[in-house]
Amino acid sequence: MATGVKGTGNIILIGMPGSGKSTVGPLLARRTGKGFVDTDEIIRSAEGRDLSEIVRSEGHVRFLELQERIITSMGFRDHVIATGGGVVKSDGLMRFFRQIGTIIYLDEDPSTLEQRLAPGRRLARPEGQTFMAVYEDRKPLYFRYADHVIDCRGKTVDEIVTEITEILDDE
Repeated sequence: MATGVKGTGNIILIGMPGSGKSTVGPLLARRTGKGFVDTDEIIRSAEGRDLSEIVRSEGHVRFLELQERIITSMGFRDHVIATGGGVVKSDGLMRFFRQIGTIIYLDEDPSTLEQRLAPGRRLARPEGQTFMAVYEDRKPLYFRYADHVIDCRGKTVDEIVTEITEILDDE
């Protein structure tokens, strides 16, 4: 069991869409004996509609505000939390995550990320912004907020989970 998790025992996974947060998260949760939640699913459930519909109808800025309000109202304890890729655009949300746990950035090659995105999958981003522009905009924020960075290039999900648990056990 990972013991080096600060705050309320949460492990928060950040990274671009396609970096593996929703794949690594459940396995990491099982391995550490924690619950698993996906913030995109929490927002979908709370709003009763798809995230892309929220962004399309209300705009990117409103989506970020809604995301922060919903997530910060949750009482996470002993969870692995897979976040939406854009959470780093909200300083308030990232301060919240820093208070409740350890933030792990899953860093992956941008060309791999783009290949992993399902056709038609939308990123929460301003109208007309390319994938690479989103990546370049967010990358320094991922590094700024991360307690630990995991280089996921060429690694299996199991190898990534093992690396995370070893880092946390060493804290």
